[in-house]
Amino acid sequence: MGTPTNRPSRPQSPALRGTSPLGLCLALSFVSTVVFAASNARVIVDGRTIALKDATGTVRDTLSSAGVSLGQDDQVSPPLDAASPRDGAIRVTRVSYTEGTLDVKLPYRTIVRSATRRLNPYHPTVTQDGRNGLKRVIYRVKLVDGREVERTTTGQEIVRPAVDQIVTSRRPYLLGSRGAYAGRHTKRVIATAYDPGPGSCGKYADGRTCNGKRAGYGIIAVDPRIVPLGAKLYVPGYGYGIAADVGGAIKGNHVDLGFNSRSGARRWGKKWVILSVVE
Repeated sequence: MGTPTNRPSRPQSPALRGTSPLGLCLALSFVSTVVFAASNARVIVDGRTIALKDATGTVRDTLSSAGVSLGQDDQVSPPLDAASPRDGAIRVTRVSYTEGTLDVKLPYRTIVRSATRRLNPYHPTVTQDGRNGLKRVIYRVKLVDGREVERTTTGQEIVRPAVDQIVTSRRPYLLGSRGAYAGRHTKRVIATAYDPGPGSCGKYADGRTCNGKRAGYGIIAVDPRIVPLGAKLYVPGYGYGIAADVGGAIKGNHVDLGFNSRSGARRWGKKWVILSVVE
């Protein structure tokens, strides 16, 4: 028989020295429970919450177990490579981008020009109709969980340029300086039309206004309580004129636009307009 060899015993952890065999077993059981305990995680994504038991590994692993796929710009908290939170939440924020276009109206300008020998109207007259232009704006939208949080313009193009309105007048200085039209104030009114003849003004009409001016295109009848006589006015679709007449039926927000002929007055008819007092 060989001589027994005395093998050195493995040193014990300082925390376990002096512990009875039963206590040692309980301690090891406790350590095992701490290391391998089930981890409950919640994944919050797309407006719903997914509860997971026994979640282990990283956040990426937990999302894979929950069947959650990520887009290129989606955001995850905690980060994907972090350990899956124990009894905590993993939040996925959906981030996406889209592009769109928006058509923007380009208002036309009104240019006032002096009358010439060839073009010399008695009243201020629109000699070239204006037309609004169109600008197309291209933008990029950032969506977070389906809601727009940011919009950035990435480009623009002129689809249709604006065409200036040209008004010819013998005394353009009364209608403001050359360039874009500017109004002192505006008012929404109902606009009717008349001509100097008896069909509009009665059988005793003499073609003159209340202050002696010759009636016709550019002479506008107003209620002096609303628009003062002598004011320079602008009416879209009609042009410039002067508040130079009154009428028994012209009360409140009602103006009567002068025309040189009965047919012109009938073509205008009756419509709501934005009346502007010209500077």
